[in-house]
Amino acid sequence: MRRPLLIASGIGLCLCLYGCTPNDLPDSPADTAYVPVYMSAAEKNNISLSTARITERSGKIYAYGNYIFQNDQNKGIHIIDNADRLHPRKIGFLNIPYNTEFAVKGHYIYANNVNDLVVIDIRDMNNPSVVKRLEDAFPYVNQQYPLEAGYFECPDPAKGIVVAWEVQTGKTFNCRR
Repeated sequence: MRRPLLIASGIGLCLCLYGCTPNDLPDSPADTAYVPVYMSAAEKNNISLSTARITERSGKIYAYGNYIFQNDQNKGIHIIDNADRLHPRKIGFLNIPYNTEFAVKGHYIYANNVNDLVVIDIRDMNNPSVVKRLEDAFPYVNQQYPLEAGYFECPDPAKGIVVAWEVQTGKTFNCRR
């Protein structure tokens, strides 16, 4: 009586384990995978003030005196004049490539710039300036492979630093993790 129950349990366990095998990673190279998005070091370090513009992907906001700062994900920070509380108006945009987070303390904005921490002096709102950069302060993007398991295009350091990974189709990808 115990033997049929033991056999049935063994078969059930085998079926369960078979259903848990990773079938999403074929053995042959894939035609859909993650590819690195590159940026040159010079482009990354190009933090500058430009004219006001439309918000594309809004992030956190911060009130500072008569100003409001609004993050635009991966682009930078909008500067909004809030002296007239009923009619705030955008007056500029602080370009900070691949910026996702920032904080304000005293007369300084502390922001991420890809994987660096930059400190920006904002005492003169018409001429903000980077006063400090701490390189590799944040593990923003893995330079070797995407976070998702599977096929990907192997990164080429000669093309610059990897600032993102995006899905692409249409060619063969041989790297895999």
